[in-house]
Amino acid sequence: MEFGTSFGVSTLHLVAALRDNGGGLLISTEFEPVKVAQARANLTAAGLDDLVEIRAGDALEILAPDLPEAMDLVPLDGAKNLYPRVLSLLEPRLRPGSLVLADNADWSPDYLARVRDAAGGYLSVSLAEDVELTMRL
Repeated sequence: MEFGTSFGVSTLHLVAALRDNGGGLLISTEFEPVKVAQARANLTAAGLDDLVEIRAGDALEILAPDLPEAMDLVPLDGAKNLYPRVLSLLEPRLRPGSLVLADNADWSPDYLARVRDAAGGYLSVSLAEDVELTMRL
């Protein structure tokens, strides 16, 4: 589950990894219609559009009614102020050992406080100045 498709560059890599490892489905969200169209075109050109579902619109609205049963990886790279709310929405579906990778996490202090809280059910480390890797315990 990817929050923030943008033009689909990261999406291409994620979906290629799915294909290389036997398949799966990546659900990705993007708010900007122009970016959705370009991401879809990029995925089609790469022949990887069959393993991805891009949902256009407000992630909190388009994900809530239809989430997969379980998730293993969640890259966060959308609106930083929504990171805590997106995590809350997805949290019941995160398996133990699932990874959340938040880009520009330092722009979301509420998110960082939550995933770094020892009682919160996560183990979280900073990988770089602004990238946070979090594992669901």
